[in-house]
Amino acid sequence: MNEFKVGLLAIATIVAVVYMSLTVTSNQSGFGEYVRYQTLVKDASGIFPKTPIKIAGINAGRIHKIELRGNFALITFEVLKSVKVPSDSMLRIKTVGFLGDKFIEIVVGKNSEPLAEMEFIVADEGGGMENLLADAGVVMKDVKTLVSTFKEIFAPEDKVSPLKTMMTNLEEISTQLNSAITDNKDRVSQIMDNIERLTHSLAEETDRNLRDSSLSKLHGVLETTQVMTRDLQQMIADIRAGKGTIGQFLVEDQIADEVKQTLASVNKIVSRVDSLRTEIAVFTGANTDYGAETEVELRLHPSPERFYLLGLTTSKFGPEKETIFTTEQNGATTSRTEKTQDKDSYRFNVQLGRRLHQWSFRGGLIQSTGGLGVDYELKSYAAKFSAEAYDYRKDIGINLRFMSEFQIWNVLYGKVAFEDLAEEDRSATFSAGLRFTDEDLKGLIGFFL
Repeated sequence: MNEFKVGLLAIATIVAVVYMSLTVTSNQSGFGEYVRYQTLVKDASGIFPKTPIKIAGINAGRIHKIELRGNFALITFEVLKSVKVPSDSMLRIKTVGFLGDKFIEIVVGKNSEPLAEMEFIVADEGGGMENLLADAGVVMKDVKTLVSTFKEIFAPEDKVSPLKTMMTNLEEISTQLNSAITDNKDRVSQIMDNIERLTHSLAEETDRNLRDSSLSKLHGVLETTQVMTRDLQQMIADIRAGKGTIGQFLVEDQIADEVKQTLASVNKIVSRVDSLRTEIAVFTGANTDYGAETEVELRLHPSPERFYLLGLTTSKFGPEKETIFTTEQNGATTSRTEKTQDKDSYRFNVQLGRRLHQWSFRGGLIQSTGGLGVDYELKSYAAKFSAEAYDYRKDIGINLRFMSEFQIWNVLYGKVAFEDLAEEDRSATFSAGLRFTDEDLKGLIGFFL
């Protein structure tokens, strides 16, 4: 009863994950008829299959493939047949979001003639003219506000100019000041006497021959400053000559070269990490001999033509193994064969692969034993066919396995595998699962965050 409840819980969990994955990534593809077009761009960085094609801000298509054509990137993409694309339409690559995700926007033209299938759309790779126009609009708005402010200050409507009022007040103040000076001659004379005494004191303070004068003290400060300047010049000269730790660091060519090499290595590592693409797949199903089977696979693509594969396969029962026991008694030899199976078996995959167009060749650990594999992809049908040769049962021989993987809908895939094709005791595995690319993972993470 407990095993039945655990099974129901596992099925409910898988259904929930499939539902969320399909909900999150449903905007990346879908059903319907598509029309293919092409374009050439100088830089296709950040553009991958499944990058959305948007018209008026709404997803209307998807990228079919990207390939190198001379010094340009040839992008073949699909647009829903229900969307009419005029022949004078343009294509722009835009960036959106905190992570810098890119998408392609089609600026629909005004021509009534539709664009034929597989024709080229001109790509606008300008320097962001819309940003310049937006900035110019902000500047013109500020200029308008500034002009309005000046107008309110110097020539307000139906009001006296503040500048004219200021000049009138200044004239009144001048008249009052003249009247005050005439009425207070004695006070003005006293003020002039104070100014004269201040001038005399200032002359004494500016006499450099007097020891306690301010000018004499300033002269001493300047002499100290000159000494400090000479010391600083000597220090700079020593640094330029390579004296001291700082001087050796700045002058020594070997140290400078090491610093440059270190920075170049760091920049190279960052570039490789930025170009690294990942693909995660989880499949679960059943084998006719081993029972329930689950497979987890991680593919790392440091470049389009090279990849690494890491995986784990677990099943209720492992492959059957044969052990021969030989016994010799009284000159007679007897043999006994014993067959065993591991319960809750775990097997590992660690492989290095190389892609050549639709073909992929890989080798390494397959099911915890050495082996080789080859894959062929039919991108137009979202299907992949694989053949593997490996041996994790030394007493039986090489296991030949053929697999077929096909897309059911969006990130949901199905897989059929036939094992031991060279033996009489053959088995088959039927499974289904999820396969996520970088774009799918970003959408799934964005849904939870």
